[in-house]
Amino acid sequence: MFANEGRRGVDVITRLRRFARWLELRAVGLMPEYFDPAEGARAAFIIAVPLVLIAATGERGFGWIIFAAFWTCLADTGGPERTRRALLTGFVLLGTLTTFVASWLAGLSPEAALAAGPVLVVMTALLPIRWNASSLVATLLGVVAVVAVGYPRPAVEAAVLAGAFLCGSAWAFVIGILVWRTDRWLPTRQAVTAVYARLHDMASDLVHRRADKPHIGQTQHRRAVRGALERAHLRLARTQGDDAVGAVRLRKALLAADEVFHALLALEHLHPRLDRETKAALDAIPPLLRASGGTLTSRGSEAAEVARQAEALRQRVAGRRGAAAAAMRAMAAALAVPNDRSPEAALAREQASADASRRILQAAIRSGTGVGIVTLVAHWFALGYPYWAAMAVVVVLSPVRRISWSRAIERMVGSVVGGILAQMLLTLVSSSPLLIGIIVAATAATIAVRSVNYTLFVVFLTLLFVLTMGVLNPGHGIASARMLDNILGSFAAITATVLVWPERPASTAALAGAALTANRAYLDAVLSGDPALIATTRRAAGIASTEAEIAFYAPDRILGAAPTEADIADLMAARRLAGEAAALWYDRRADSDSPETDDPAPSTPSARTGA
Repeated sequence: MFANEGRRGVDVITRLRRFARWLELRAVGLMPEYFDPAEGARAAFIIAVPLVLIAATGERGFGWIIFAAFWTCLADTGGPERTRRALLTGFVLLGTLTTFVASWLAGLSPEAALAAGPVLVVMTALLPIRWNASSLVATLLGVVAVVAVGYPRPAVEAAVLAGAFLCGSAWAFVIGILVWRTDRWLPTRQAVTAVYARLHDMASDLVHRRADKPHIGQTQHRRAVRGALERAHLRLARTQGDDAVGAVRLRKALLAADEVFHALLALEHLHPRLDRETKAALDAIPPLLRASGGTLTSRGSEAAEVARQAEALRQRVAGRRGAAAAAMRAMAAALAVPNDRSPEAALAREQASADASRRILQAAIRSGTGVGIVTLVAHWFALGYPYWAAMAVVVVLSPVRRISWSRAIERMVGSVVGGILAQMLLTLVSSSPLLIGIIVAATAATIAVRSVNYTLFVVFLTLLFVLTMGVLNPGHGIASARMLDNILGSFAAITATVLVWPERPASTAALAGAALTANRAYLDAVLSGDPALIATTRRAAGIASTEAEIAFYAPDRILGAAPTEADIADLMAARRLAGEAAALWYDRRADSDSPETDDPAPSTPSARTGA
């Protein structure tokens, strides 16, 4: 009975992971590795103090202190200390200025109020042109602008509102930077850990695969691992610039993960032709990957367990020849003794300055136009909180259309779920202390899951804002207004991606062709035997294939032609070339491998041709 229960538990986890990969294919992330309860607890404390003080004193007009503190928590994503301090300082100062200007302009006249939001959103969205790392800060400043427009005030009162923002954001800054310090390496470590989790899934699926049954999850694993590798490369590049010494361990782990991925590609390609003994040896790979991933999050030393698991894998293929055995030996060696001397593909470089500036300008124009349209519509229909609709436009729009569409859908779903929960709580809970406790818990959950899944984040965010508004400004229809405004804003964002400065994404045929070309280059690099060229082309091939497959399933595909059978055939051929290249690489390494060091018995001709 217990075995059956354990099997059911494993099946649930497997289904969840497959569902996560299915979502990722459609530009919807589900990454439980990024759950961060420590950040959530800190944000809950930052919000709880001003919330309790305002509720106790009855000074509900200072609610902006709560909003500013929360936005500052959102702006803090960890990373290099110097960069982090600069970004948060900029948000505190520019946010204070934005609050004053937006509120004051909105108080001049109705016409000024309608124009202030779009103009300020465009100005804040252009900030990354001069400040490369400020994209999140720019988005949040746009949020501050459209919300402040919803509080029109004369100059003196606008200054008071800006002072409240300064107090709240400075409070969050002091606690986050000086008092309650968190692990600065955690986001990077989470990114690398996510790579190992996906490698473990890929290896586990390989172990349980039936040779006589078509396997449709193979490309899903490749997409998931490649996407995780790219996120980890980007995060590590940002962090090691601040402290190169502290990044060495994570860099080694990431290079080892890349070697493992290469080996798993070869094993996937060779799987139908593997003999029984070699297939049995695959069982030793998932425990090794689980132990290797554990070394990144454990405070204790797990190196001994990794070495033991690596030796177990090495012994399973001792004395055996062939590409599969060579791949498993390389995997064991890379994980047992990680090194940073392996050839590494160059990290993704920033786009050319002119192209990057054009995309930022494009996003700014779209956001400003979308905010202007949705503000007019919200006022025309006399919606209760029009700035919520404008806020949705600001946070949903992205330079990449498919991401904007995915975020819009997720925000609508999350807003409806969160709004229903908030309405139920406002109806059932009449005690202000209990509501305050729920708000604090919702704050912790919002920050803890913000990188896990956007829909889940919006559920808790909606719960947080609706309940806070219910405590500060009791009234009816707050939850329904939040749902309606977010749906309106999300639709406006989708419309803006189509009508305002529309991009012309590459066709599915072009993307599939690019993937095929990139994977041919990868195979050619393997034939050349140049390790550095192999690393570079392998990464380029993986990125090209992933971009093509995501485009095939993106939610905005309805606006373009669906992939043809020829496109799909090209993409499958590209994936097959990737497997052939990986298998060929390890086949060549097998010739220089020395299994005799694993098994003192001399090799035989049959041993050289086995596996």
